[in-house]
Amino acid sequence: MKEKNQELLLEQISKKLSALISLSLMEDIKNMTNEKGVEILDRFDLSNQDMADILQTTRSTVEVLKSRIKSKKKK
Repeated sequence: MKEKNQELLLEQISKKLSALISLSLMEDIKNMTNEKGVEILDRFDLSNQDMADILQTTRSTVEVLKSRIKSKKKK
């Protein structure tokens, strides 16, 4: 059981690290909107709370932005 928890933790760390690397490589990271950040981070299958932590915002904001992005894609 302990080994499985460690594997899960390593997988989560790996996802977050990949997302942070991707964001740091973007030239306009300082000018990026939270909506664009959520759109990028969502590709890494991060939780809403993880995205909020990375973008320094709230989980509720991430949820709203994900909903907006989804609505725009339907149009």
